[in-house]
Amino acid sequence: MPLMTKIRENLSTFFSIFAGVFVVYIVLDWGMDIGGRKRAKSMTESQEIGKINGQPIQAKEFSEMVRQAVDNQKAQTGTEPDENQQQTLREQIWNQLVNQALYDKEIELLGIKVTDQEIVDWVKGDNPPDFLRQQFTDSTGAFNRQAYETTIMDPKNKSIMVRVEDALRKQRLREKLQSIVTASVQLSEEDIIQKFSDQNIKYEANYAFFDPNILVKDEEIKISDDDSRKYFNEHSDDYKIEASRKLKYVLFSMLPSKDDSLNVLADIDDIATRAKSGVEFDTLAKMYSEAPLNNSFQAHGTMIAEIDNSIFSYKPGEIVGPIKASDGYHLLKILEYRSGKDDFIHASHILIQVDNNDSNKALKEAQDVLAMTKSGQNFADLAQKYSKDPGSGAKGGDLGWFGKGRMVKPFEEAVKKAKPGQIIGPIRTQFGYHIIKVHAKDNREVKFSDIHLTIRASARTRGDVGQHAQDFAYLAKEGSFEKEAQQNKYSIIETPPFQKDAAISGIGINNAINKFAYKNKLGTTSEPYSLQNGYVVIMVSEVKEAGIRPFDEVKTVVENRLKREKKIEKVKELAQELRKNLAPTDSLQKLSITNSSINIQHLAPFTFAGYIPGIGRDLNFMGAIQTLTTGDISNPIESSRGVYIIQLISKSNFDTTAFNAQRIELHNQLLAEKKNRFFTEWSDQLKKSADIVDNRDMFYR
Repeated sequence: MPLMTKIRENLSTFFSIFAGVFVVYIVLDWGMDIGGRKRAKSMTESQEIGKINGQPIQAKEFSEMVRQAVDNQKAQTGTEPDENQQQTLREQIWNQLVNQALYDKEIELLGIKVTDQEIVDWVKGDNPPDFLRQQFTDSTGAFNRQAYETTIMDPKNKSIMVRVEDALRKQRLREKLQSIVTASVQLSEEDIIQKFSDQNIKYEANYAFFDPNILVKDEEIKISDDDSRKYFNEHSDDYKIEASRKLKYVLFSMLPSKDDSLNVLADIDDIATRAKSGVEFDTLAKMYSEAPLNNSFQAHGTMIAEIDNSIFSYKPGEIVGPIKASDGYHLLKILEYRSGKDDFIHASHILIQVDNNDSNKALKEAQDVLAMTKSGQNFADLAQKYSKDPGSGAKGGDLGWFGKGRMVKPFEEAVKKAKPGQIIGPIRTQFGYHIIKVHAKDNREVKFSDIHLTIRASARTRGDVGQHAQDFAYLAKEGSFEKEAQQNKYSIIETPPFQKDAAISGIGINNAINKFAYKNKLGTTSEPYSLQNGYVVIMVSEVKEAGIRPFDEVKTVVENRLKREKKIEKVKELAQELRKNLAPTDSLQKLSITNSSINIQHLAPFTFAGYIPGIGRDLNFMGAIQTLTTGDISNPIESSRGVYIIQLISKSNFDTTAFNAQRIELHNQLLAEKKNRFFTEWSDQLKKSADIVDNRDMFYR
């Protein structure tokens, strides 16, 4: 059915869905009536989750926004967001609410208004809002104006349009605010010319690199303790540290219990009984399966191993299982088989690696192991003992089923020629020598229905885990965190240092835990916090405030930096001396003849739009090469890596015609980028100067 026909038949449905999604987006981007400007509730009716410049954010309304965001994500992805994803959503909503409150204040101070007529002109004008226009645009890009106008004027869509218009008003207010804030941002003609030049002018050059690590030996540089201290004092800003914290924590994992597994097994056993008694299998799958119905043909190697290893031994119409797999329980019904184009092979192998390039020794070991397999010794036992393949060795060498192209060519060709049950080898590949046992070959593909039940932690299990965490937190507060963990045989994990509002290694982004770490003293133990995979009880194990790192702590770093600077000074002196001996008509190759340690490199034509091969984005190098004309040799150029001397081989001309053709586009692109950066910096400064109270950690643990 053509796209536009579908749209016409489902016009209102399409419009409603996308209007709803758009409004949710705008709500998240701009916020609800959090500040209480349109609300008559008193402060006693709900708790505050925070304040922005004295404006309260009510916990109930914040929670409702989070729920809307969760529901919207679930509608888009089909799955419930996990704890980490919900934490991310809460963080996004909080940041958007902060921005919105600050923007609202600025909009009020600047007297920015958006009239009803502006919205009407936008919606009914030649360029309607993108999200509306897209719903009436077919795959060729054609916009159905008539269908669009019919829909927006339809009385049935009035309530939707009211919400859409309100969201559009907020969007336009922000656009006007951004326009006023960035009105002073200017772009010079030189900026546009530089951008065009960076993208289009090509340079070809040779350069000599004076590597301080090669040209100057460590023993040539003498650094006294006074030198280091003086350097440290002169560069103390380089050794500033942000405040940081470390945590020790015990994780109480939310793993399913044995009873949880048995309960799921009982459920799928009951489903199996009903299926075998005549209840339609697909009906049961639709009712109970946690995986979507998939009636496509599948070949060996495309299914989880537990299913792959058993399903092909059953006939069409038979019910298979329940099968316990890594992802839960499966109950299958075989629908149909067909022959595929390629054979799939099930094999095991024993890998003997070549150590220290001693191929003869590895081959002898492989031949000995092969002889053991031929004598009747168990192949899987030998694989566990001798194989150096970390993936399959522990599984008795089993590689499972694989198809064409999955293995390296010598391996694939060998098993292709072998018969089921045959042991072959040694086969040499880049990984070593392989002893291979071919178990089976099959070109069949199978179609089946699958009822899949995941084993999850039950409410009781979650409650038990939560109680264990609560008990540990209580005892750790009363006594010793480490001692209680040791007595209960809980593993203690310590995080690396982390900064305020940053992610925490092993935990992720968690505002509540981060805030706890920065609000509390060394040794303070928390109540349990909920994570995606369980509960965590934390203790503040290190507190470092912002300041300058002590000299003794950074002495080695200071010495190394000072030593490197002195080395670069020496190679710069060497480069200057050698540069004096180069005539204008000389080649840089003369330098390598003078000193074989100086490496001459050629740079094929390049632009400044990306990284210069072997150089990167060295601004000193780039700046110097732009000043040269063809054939010129530069003076020594100092960089963080060492010292360069450049000889320009060629430089393409500035194409005035191409520049004039691209000028307007480049101007608009650069100006938009510059304004966006300016507005972002303005917003960040607005946030820094705001009075923000964040109490989310009291509501979300």
